[in-house]
Amino acid sequence: MVSMEKMRQNAVRQRLKKNALSYLERYESSEEILRAFLKRKIESAFKKENEPVPPETTLWIEMIVSEMKQSGYVDDERFTAMKVRQWRSAGKSERYIRFKLSCAGIEQHMQDAVLGNGKDDCANEDLKAAKRLVEKRKIGCFRLPQDRKLYRKKDLAVLARAGFSYPIAVQALGERDGDEKDVFEF
Repeated sequence: MVSMEKMRQNAVRQRLKKNALSYLERYESSEEILRAFLKRKIESAFKKENEPVPPETTLWIEMIVSEMKQSGYVDDERFTAMKVRQWRSAGKSERYIRFKLSCAGIEQHMQDAVLGNGKDDCANEDLKAAKRLVEKRKIGCFRLPQDRKLYRKKDLAVLARAGFSYPIAVQALGERDGDEKDVFEF
C-alpha cells in the first residue's frame, strides 16, 4: 500500500514536470535557467502550504532537467547560438554577451565555440554591433552635424556602458572634427 506522503510527492513531481514543459513551450532555456525556474516553483508551492521544502526536491529537479535534455527540449548549445544571434542583432557587445551567458550557466568553452576564438572576428562583430547601437540610439554620425561635437563624450559613454572598448566606440561613432580630440580629464 502506497502511503499518502508518497502519493503527494508523486503528484508534486508530475506537476513540476508539467511546469517545466509549459515553460519550455514558451521559452528557449539553458539547463541552469530551467533548474532555477523549477527551484522557484518548488519553493513557492511549499511556501504556500507553510511546509519546509523536502531535501529530495533537488533530486527531482535534476531528474526533470536530465529528462528534458534527453528529450531535446533543453540544449545549451542551441540556446547559446540563439541568444548570441539575438544579442548581436540588438547591438550588444561581446563583454555583455559573455556575462549574460555566464549567468545562464553556459560554460566558457561553449561561449568560445559560438562567439569564435579569433580576436579579429570578435572585434569585427563588436564593431558591427556597436554601429547597430549607434544607429539605433541615433548618436554619433546620426546626430545633427552641429550637435556631434557637443555630444561626443556622452555618445562614447553610451557605448562604454554597453560594454564596448574605447577603440571600437571611437570607430563606431565615426569621424570627429579636425581639431577635436578624444582626451578626457579626470
